Amino acid sequence: MAGRTLALLGDSILDNAPYTGLEPDTATHLQRLLEPDWDVRLLARDGAVMRDVPHQLRRLGGRPDLAVLSIGGNDAIEHIGLLDRHASGSAEVLDELLGIVDAFARNYEEVARAVAERAERTLLCTIYDVRLEPARYARLVRVPVALLDDAIIRTGARLGLDVLDVRGVCTHDADFVLQIEPSAQGAAKIAAAIAAAARDGAGLTAARVFTG
Repeated sequence: MAGRTLALLGDSILDNAPYTGLEPDTATHLQRLLEPDWDVRLLARDGAVMRDVPHQLRRLGGRPDLAVLSIGGNDAIEHIGLLDRHASGSAEVLDELLGIVDAFARNYEEVARAVAERAERTLLCTIYDVRLEPARYARLVRVPVALLDDAIIRTGARLGLDVLDVRGVCTHDADFVLQIEPSAQGAAKIAAAIAAAARDGAGLTAARVFTG
């Protein structure tokens, strides 16, 4: 019988069976990698945004030893039109982008706190660099994603939570399908990184962030 529980909360970075074809999804890979010591519970849902996480938490039951939260990418997609914005000046675009990031940071911290209160340990996942088409979009989107990931990392630092930087996990075009979803290869990489984090980071490159 498994001794510890790992709960997956959030979006399709963790709930990606529709995108891996006949290959295992992230949750299946994780269960295979961590059994028999861990029981993996998939509560994440494809397409979820931050306001959906409280509903996922209501389905949690018990207190998992590790909660993995991957959320925010679909919230960011709501602002994809910013990449095509024709503004009168850079200050206008930056001001709008700052407003998006500030709202994201407030909402994200609220969600992260709620998850952390329900788990012994919490692992936050950043948003990876998606392979949008045309290639110009993939290049431009790295700017707002970097700012949102900064908000996630800052939240982890403030709350004393671990952070998995998924940008360093999914780094090749073959890690993605449909521009923004994890492929079978991407799902396997994400699962391996989460499994390593569950094992106290064995096999991962780690950095420590101190804050006052």
